[in-house]
Amino acid sequence: MPLRAADLPSDPDRLAALALTLAAENERLRAWVDSLKAMVFGPRSERRPLADAGQGALDLGDTALCTTAAVVTSDVTASDDRSAPERTPRQPRKPATRNLGALPKHLPRCERVIEPESTACPCCAGAMHRIGEDVSEALDVVPAIYQVLRTIRPKYACRG
Repeated sequence: MPLRAADLPSDPDRLAALALTLAAENERLRAWVDSLKAMVFGPRSERRPLADAGQGALDLGDTALCTTAAVVTSDVTASDDRSAPERTPRQPRKPATRNLGALPKHLPRCERVIEPESTACPCCAGAMHRIGEDVSEALDVVPAIYQVLRTIRPKYACRG
């Protein structure tokens, strides 16, 4: 709630008590923000949960702010100790099994061979000989039919 000059007490003792209360609340909020920053941006932040199970108590402001500020501040610092999980020795990780483009063997194959327009050598006009091929596979999904389209591009070279 914003403070207005008309709402401030004229008694110096009440004004000092209000200043101390606001300072304690400010310190509690700073401690809370620092602990949240440490959880989100600190070392090993990806392993920590963002909210502790013990957090979440509502501060309705009905009780004296000085006593709740001390209690909440101690809860925030204690939550850092509780949130650190106990370390257990890790088992070695299994190597990842990856399927690098290999499509299942049981799917039917539809082969399409793309031949060049001419197999005559452009420099000597002799016949070129097949030396290899590039094969690519793509999964073609027709509703209720799965098939693999194999595209074969033969490679030719001149022996002359």
